[in-house]
Amino acid sequence: MQKLEIRNPRKDWVISELSSLISEWEEWKEEVAQIEDYPYDHNVQSSVFADGEENMVKHSIMQMKTITFLDNNISGHWFINGRDRECCDRTDLRLNIRVKHRLQDLHEIAASLSYALLADSYWMQKGKEMIDKIADKSPEVALEIVAGYLKNPMNIEPKV
Repeated sequence: MQKLEIRNPRKDWVISELSSLISEWEEWKEEVAQIEDYPYDHNVQSSVFADGEENMVKHSIMQMKTITFLDNNISGHWFINGRDRECCDRTDLRLNIRVKHRLQDLHEIAASLSYALLADSYWMQKGKEMIDKIADKSPEVALEIVAGYLKNPMNIEPKV
């Protein structure tokens, strides 16, 4: 199993954007709950066609948008594929079940992000921020900032 890692140095943006995507999925869940069965041929087509082709297309677009975001910003995510990478998107299920599964994945990923690894690019960005903070300071103030940073790398604000 691959470890969860935030690849983008803008961790707060990644978390915020993921939250926005989850909200969009929550809205989609509400829409899907209101779908009345579309006409379809029971003898030829699967019951998933009762959700309507345009709804299935919208669902696929939301999935691809979400996968693209996750692939670009978070490695080791298990969206659609599961943590063991052996799950798949069950296209034979109605949208209300599929959306429920996607939301479960997204909520689990979001809850796990505070424990995710941070890519080297994140730490390089934090190092640059620290250097920018001490560049024009006196040696004493710069040492205090660096000491504070070493105690708590997430907070590089000077305590002077």
